[in-house]
Amino acid sequence: MKDRPAASSLPVGTVSGAAGSVASMEVASSGGALTSSPPTARPQLEELIRVSLGLPYVSSGKEGIETGNHYQSVSIGDAKTSGFRSDRSAFLNRVDFRGRKVLDLGSNLGELSRSARARGADVVDGFEYDPFFVEVAHLLNAYNFTTRVSFFQRDITDPKVYVGHYDIVMAFAVWTYVRPILSSISQITEALLLETHNLNGNLERDYTTPISRFFPHTTVLGESDWGRTQDPGGGRAVLLCAKTGAVLEQALAPTAT
Repeated sequence: MKDRPAASSLPVGTVSGAAGSVASMEVASSGGALTSSPPTARPQLEELIRVSLGLPYVSSGKEGIETGNHYQSVSIGDAKTSGFRSDRSAFLNRVDFRGRKVLDLGSNLGELSRSARARGADVVDGFEYDPFFVEVAHLLNAYNFTTRVSFFQRDITDPKVYVGHYDIVMAFAVWTYVRPILSSISQITEALLLETHNLNGNLERDYTTPISRFFPHTTVLGESDWGRTQDPGGGRAVLLCAKTGAVLEQALAPTAT
């Protein structure tokens, strides 16, 4: 007869997880049935996210343009972090995302993608060049229980990535990358939500004029900041652009005027 396996050394009323952790179980007062609180990885996931955001990492993207870690301010449950860029909710509130399919170019940590979804977008895809930012964006999705938002490591300067159709394409602070491929973007959408780079009397010359070749109808949603640590006098504009006046009107939130 084969030897029986050694009895578990764990005390009665405990279970061992794959990583060796022990979750306590309670005995119910009626009938002696075992009950337990479900285990959760949320504290560990939050810690991983915060450690990731705190890493001294700088991404060198296309054309050697560097982007520091924790560029976007992000939500971790009910908490809001302070990234280099401040919140963009005021501008997203002016756009009607309800039922729309959205593409977020240069999605970074994915906060704008999740925000569009929270405002009723049916599905959101985010294209980000840096694979580490894509990883952290997925972690934030998991922690925030975000559904129907996906992130992909993509080079947004490559015309071949622009396939399918999107109701709205978002392009915040990525003008350097998207200007040469506005033609490709215009083939997959009728509406472009764009944030300029720092302005110096060049809104018409450098933005609305070249954009008008593909999206002739534009409204300025407001002025955004350059960055928390930069000159407070520096500012950007957020533009909603469309191929027709009707598309522009439909893309504006009902309360927007």
